[in-house]
Amino acid sequence: MKKNLLFLLACLVLTGTLNAQSQIQVTGRVVDDATGEELPSVSIYVREGQGAITNFDGDFSLLLAPDDMLRFSYIGYEKIYVQAAKCPQVVRMKPLTVTMNEVTVRSGISLIDLVAERLNKEWGSSSKKSGTYFYRLSSVYSRRLDLAEAFVKAKSAINLRNLHFLRGLRGQFSDRGFDISQMDSTNQHFLTELAPMTHESKFWEDCIIPLNDTSYVRLFYDSQVEELTDEDGDIIYRIHLTRNDKPMLHIPYLEGTFYVAQKKMRLLRFEGDMRDLQIKVVGGGRSYMLPIDVHVNIIYRIKRRSTLVDHMAVRIQKDFLTTRSMLFNVDDVKFRRLRGKMPFTNMLHSIDEAGYDSTLWEVSNIVMRTNEEEKAAFNDSTGFMPDMSNRKLDPVLLNVRNVLIDKSMVVPLRPSKGSIRKEDEDELFMP
Repeated sequence: MKKNLLFLLACLVLTGTLNAQSQIQVTGRVVDDATGEELPSVSIYVREGQGAITNFDGDFSLLLAPDDMLRFSYIGYEKIYVQAAKCPQVVRMKPLTVTMNEVTVRSGISLIDLVAERLNKEWGSSSKKSGTYFYRLSSVYSRRLDLAEAFVKAKSAINLRNLHFLRGLRGQFSDRGFDISQMDSTNQHFLTELAPMTHESKFWEDCIIPLNDTSYVRLFYDSQVEELTDEDGDIIYRIHLTRNDKPMLHIPYLEGTFYVAQKKMRLLRFEGDMRDLQIKVVGGGRSYMLPIDVHVNIIYRIKRRSTLVDHMAVRIQKDFLTTRSMLFNVDDVKFRRLRGKMPFTNMLHSIDEAGYDSTLWEVSNIVMRTNEEEKAAFNDSTGFMPDMSNRKLDPVLLNVRNVLIDKSMVVPLRPSKGSIRKEDEDELFMP
């Protein structure tokens, strides 16, 4: 009996060893089949609790068994199924076929009205819903890269807001190698609140957000509608909203593309740009004001009749400055009861106060770091990750640089809420 037990244990150990050895690293890049452009935010599903999302370069990496099946999905593209052992290094996704152009039954403006109506109806029952997200922010300024990573709790219906930092860490890479981040402050967490409809976001309330008040859409936008059909035969409307040539005061405005399910007019994805913002960069005793555009890509999920943010990517690129943010939902990560730190104007101070817990960072590889981000990923040349759990960084002592989204030049809209009155229309145009 004892010999049989020992033999069984040996077999189990051998089987476990063989399984571990049979796993392979599946690494690749996802691109648009037509243009060859990298596709960020593509979902890669293997099984419950295992998968990935492509980073800004379209890259992904997963440790899998050779016979595991991967499903690549991205709203507006055909799904791809491929076995891990046969996964190519470049995965090409084909855009869905356009089955009908602008000769649809409804105009783009009327479809936008229906989407806004749908989201407004949801708001009453979903406004308090929240989720946990992993947040990565990288900022390249001249030859220095700052990287911040954090777990955040946020309200998640329609747009993210009220971010509370639960755990976080930040680092920097420059010509001198890895170091503690010397960025003093940034309010780029406000960028994560951007969406085609925004609630409880004072930062964006003076900007033109299409679904906040569709009467602005009628005045300042042109629309184009395309009808797509996915593999299941479901129809998706792709609605392009672009600014028309009607002059107006200096007001930041959001334009872009909506992907909307014809059934129940649910918003599935939005990709667009906030135009005419200002960014203030401070460093070396000098400050710079730069006009910028903010590119945002939001993937939604429908849960219990609510439209929730699943993951999103935000990018700013201007001259010598590039900042990129990515958030993805990690509701299955278990946290002890943490109140979190809510930033006001400086998210970095909240990250420093929240502290670091290395045991949580295993999920960070859901989105693979880019090559540049990996250099600043809290590792020195030996690959040692410093223990920052008890370290406090005084932002006053780290007064080296600020990167602040600034709206000092914004002319507030009148009225800020509700429909445009006839007597207010002239005031919105350039004299």
